[in-house]
Amino acid sequence: MTLTRTLGALLSVVLALPSPAIAQRPLNLDFETPSVAYADRPWGWALGWSAWAAGPGARFTLDSTRVLRGVRSLRLTAADTAPGTAPRALALQLPAAFARGRALRLTGWTRTSATEAHSLVTLEAWGDRVVAAADSADAGDAQRAGADGWSQVSLTIAVPADTSIHSIVISVAVQGTGTAWFDALELFRDGERLESLPAEAPPPTRAELAYLAGRSAPLLRAEIGAAGPGRDDDLASIARIVGDARIVGLGESTHGTREFFQLKHRIVEFLVRTQGFDVFAVEANQLAVERINAYVLGGPGTAREVMRAMFRVWNTEEMLALVDWMRAYNAAHPERPVHFIGYDLQDQRGPADTLLAFVTRADTALVSRVGALTQEYRSVTNAAAPQVAAETRARWKAQGDSLVRDIGARRAPWLADARTRADSVRVEWASHSAELFRQAATLNASLSSPDRDSLMAANLDWALRTLHPGSRAVVWAHDVHVSHGGDPVRSFNGGAQMGAHLKRSYGHTYRAFSLLTRTGAYSATRSFTDHAIFAAEAFPAPEGSVEALLAAVPRSPLSIGLVADLRVGERDAQGAWLWRPRPLRHVGYAAYDYAFELRAVMPLEFDGVILIERTTPSRPLP
Repeated sequence: MTLTRTLGALLSVVLALPSPAIAQRPLNLDFETPSVAYADRPWGWALGWSAWAAGPGARFTLDSTRVLRGVRSLRLTAADTAPGTAPRALALQLPAAFARGRALRLTGWTRTSATEAHSLVTLEAWGDRVVAAADSADAGDAQRAGADGWSQVSLTIAVPADTSIHSIVISVAVQGTGTAWFDALELFRDGERLESLPAEAPPPTRAELAYLAGRSAPLLRAEIGAAGPGRDDDLASIARIVGDARIVGLGESTHGTREFFQLKHRIVEFLVRTQGFDVFAVEANQLAVERINAYVLGGPGTAREVMRAMFRVWNTEEMLALVDWMRAYNAAHPERPVHFIGYDLQDQRGPADTLLAFVTRADTALVSRVGALTQEYRSVTNAAAPQVAAETRARWKAQGDSLVRDIGARRAPWLADARTRADSVRVEWASHSAELFRQAATLNASLSSPDRDSLMAANLDWALRTLHPGSRAVVWAHDVHVSHGGDPVRSFNGGAQMGAHLKRSYGHTYRAFSLLTRTGAYSATRSFTDHAIFAAEAFPAPEGSVEALLAAVPRSPLSIGLVADLRVGERDAQGAWLWRPRPLRHVGYAAYDYAFELRAVMPLEFDGVILIERTTPSRPLP
């Protein structure tokens, strides 16, 4: 039991989710289906602590040469020779709603290649930093038992009827030196064998679908159409939801969907032409994106060159088309150009260099002080450096705090000396560069996603109040970032989303849209450590999900999707059912097999939602 609890504690650091999905999904306990990203790994299973432990790791492979049932087994090979080395594991984490108050039994088969290798299977129920129920089987002598060396294991747990139990975790591991195989796992709930998880949210009734259809309008295309009357008639419902908003958040459920990018381009053009929007803000490092802003305002270079300032996911043909359009529009409308800005903070080098260059020209007495406070952290390759000791990261944050205090004390005199608007803007950028450096250090110290959201909101607010007062802005980011619920229990990130901060600052003049797809493919990296971009298959919207609900709404056969108005009160007699939490696709930088780990109360988070039935991968620039 001690080994089992250690396994659960370590895995929880890597895999625990604050609010797991509640949706129908296959279990893949027989390892027959390969992962979307890696053909030699099983679908739905994730690395345990092997990516974090010291010393050699393990190889996880789908093996077709040594199989008990079907065509594949899972092979784990470890090269650990040090005594006491932690096991190497794969884990399957499932939402616990299907199991609370029920008895679970897991059976399966395992074998090993050497007496030094031990295979371990565990079944656990997790709460918040608590393993509420657990069972394990150590089958280290499997090669001497059963047919062809396979040995059967059986585990049983009683899951507490407690809503704080958020996950059921099945793990398979090898400890020691050698190879272990696993095959034909089966999960039983109160004696009933499960091959997939049941959907918790019921399908909508006819009356509910009719209600949602009455709040929806067909979307005819994603890409920009020919100029002329009626070209944007299908965007009229978006205009109604936008209303008099000063800031419009355009989300996306993946960072690599071509049709999302095309539609955002189309909406930006529409809002610029018809509603007077004149700022486009993207989820990219704030100072670096100024290169793109200079370009779209007529500056030197090429679009491809300046776009390298953004993250790789934005370096696509679709974003290139938007940048090219913006430059052409600004050339034709110099009296009210559209600015291209960023608001992210994952960069410490650019802000340090910018500030040092400014004080070298404007206040030489500060040069040595700025250099001393920024040199150590600036020398690190990446702004996020979790491999560095926590004490060192805390020191960099303290240096950032000192930098902001020192520069803040000089801001007023610098502004007093400014003779032109351009001089004042340079002062503001120098002062904000100190803040950006501190923000990067703060995020590096905490490694907290909510911290990033709050700081991105602060940066966007700074840009709109300081550089672009009176402007109307379109904000491009992930659904989770633009969502504005701010509910500590029901919202993403414990209610600390960027959109929630913006909603508190701008009230109903902030509006947010979610962009979703039922099925198709998207571009992503293979993992957070393997940055090769590829076309990943999107798991089709499961029963009970937001996407499945929207796809069930009747619409014109000529449409590619729909736009739905979610401005419905929680106590609305007809629309309260929309406030039921449902799984929502969530794919960021890296690909996911399932990707419905989040639950969303959609009217709480978004004013509108756009569904595109089938989508394709974005097209990365060479």
